[in-house]
Order: sequence, then structure tokens, then C-alpha cells
Amino acid sequence: LVECNKDKYILQKLHSIFKPSVLIDADNITRHLFINGLKTPLLVKTRSDKLFFRDAKNDHWRMLTYIPGKCYEAGIRPEQAFKAGQLVGRFHNILSSFGYQFRHKIKNFYDSDSRIDKLERTLKKFKHNWKYDELVDSANIVMINYDQLGGKIDGCPDRVIHGDLKINNVRFNIKDDAVCLLDLDTLGRHKIATDIASGARTWCNGADEGDVKNSKFNLKVFESMLTGYLSTAKFVTEAEIKAIPETMERVILTITARFIVDAFEEKYFRLNPKQYKNLYKQNKAKGLAQLALYNDFISKKKHINKIIINLCKQLF
Repeated sequence: LVECNKDKYILQKLHSIFKPSVLIDADNITRHLFINGLKTPLLVKTRSDKLFFRDAKNDHWRMLTYIPGKCYEAGIRPEQAFKAGQLVGRFHNILSSFGYQFRHKIKNFYDSDSRIDKLERTLKKFKHNWKYDELVDSANIVMINYDQLGGKIDGCPDRVIHGDLKINNVRFNIKDDAVCLLDLDTLGRHKIATDIASGARTWCNGADEGDVKNSKFNLKVFESMLTGYLSTAKFVTEAEIKAIPETMERVILTITARFIVDAFEEKYFRLNPKQYKNLYKQNKAKGLAQLALYNDFISKKKHINKIIINLCKQLF
């Protein structure tokens, strides 16, 4: 947080996986959102009129306007989910007619098949490693269930999505109104159901991401989230909404696969030293917690489908 006179800004170092071209995309998208009345952090250019500053170590830094408020790290209440859903609906609605061509693409970011393939390759690679016996059963559960998924999402159109709608990327004000979306490095074109499912994975789970015992899928939050979303997302089709439950399974299984792979490799997700001794323990716990969330989601699938059907009846 940088304070200058009465103004506040956020100074950030770009993650090494991102190229500076991601800032061109973020700048174009955020200005389009701002012009159309949606609050959003905006990039502040350098004195030499660039979107980033490159230091002596070749690290890239950016400055963003500061949006006051708060973020949550775990699940939220139904009334918060409704307002956050409305915000995402407005976000998607504004961008649904924006024919922007993205310059920056993250390799395999939305490709769940490649994540499952990598899990399979990693199991073979580590077959004689001590970690294998502890992780193989969970990995097999992921691969078996993933192979049983259908293709409801395949016929849905590609649209501009946020790409990482976890709950701590939603900014709330002091009244708990959802005011803007943060972390716009993952913008791109994919399926709306992917964005909704990615959000629901954390919005509807009140437990810490590594909490195996308490990982549960909250139906009331899910219904509120979708109801809020559909009240503002005027472009969305019935097929896109009906693809959400299956996409939820895909999203949870995919992130579980990523956690298991990183438990083996210990190199992608950042370590939280306050909770875990090493990346193996951290990502094993998170992988198991996601499997617990998946199992609870499956046990409630009948109710989830009923929510989807009722909402579609009201709209279409």
C-alpha cells in the first residue's frame, strides 16, 4: 500500500509466470469496465508512459489504484454471496459484447485435461518415491471420477471471464456490498460455467482450504450466488447455467490434481509457513480437503440440480 498525499495505490511485483503483456490486457479490460460504470482497480502508468517498471533484477512492477474495503479468505454468508453474484453478473454482462483480442495467454490455464494428464505422468515418475504410497489412492479417485464426466460445457460459447473468482478476489465495502473484482491477471476467453464453478468452490466452502474435516458445500450460499448472478447477467443462456454442476465437479477435481502434483513436486504453490512445515504437507492437506469438498458436493448433487432447474424455469 502506497500513500501519496490523499491518494492510495497498490504497488505489486508481477509473478514470474506472467509476461508484461498481461498488463496490456488488464489495462484495456479495466478501462472498458470503468467507462461502463463498474468500479475496478486501474493501472497507473510510469513517468515514461509505460504500464510497468522493470528493475535491475529484471522483475516487473505495476501500480494500481486502491479500492478501499475488505476481502474474505473462506466461505461467505448467503446475503454476501447474492451481492457478489450480482457483481460478477455485471462484470460478465459488460464484457459479453466486448470483442477484445487478448495478447497474453497462460499455457494450459483452462485446460483441465492437461492437468489430469500431468497427474498421471507424475504418478509414474514418482512410483518409487516414498510419497507415492501416501498419494496414489487420492490421485486414482481424481482420475476415475474425472474420466466419468460428460461434456455439457463443450457446446457453450467462449466469453470473457475473470479466470480466478476465488472469494478473496472479491472486494467488499464496510456494508458488505461487493464492490469490485481483484487480481485480473487471469482474464481470458473461456466458458462462463468455469468462472461460476471456480467461484463457488471457495464461496460455498466455509472451511480453510486445507481443512479436511470441515470442508462442506453450502447449498444456501450456492443458490444465493446464482440468484444474484442471474439477476444481472442478462446475456447468459440456459445451456450455460445447466453446465454449472458438471463444471463444478471438473473444477474441484482439477484443483485437487494440481495440489497432488505439487505435493509430489513441491514447487508451484507458495508455502504458508505459519500452518505447514513444507509444501508436501501443505498440498497434501489441500488435496485431501478438496476431495472432501468434492464428496460433499456429490452427496448434494440432487439438491444442486433442483436449484439449477428452478432458476432456469424462472428465466427461460
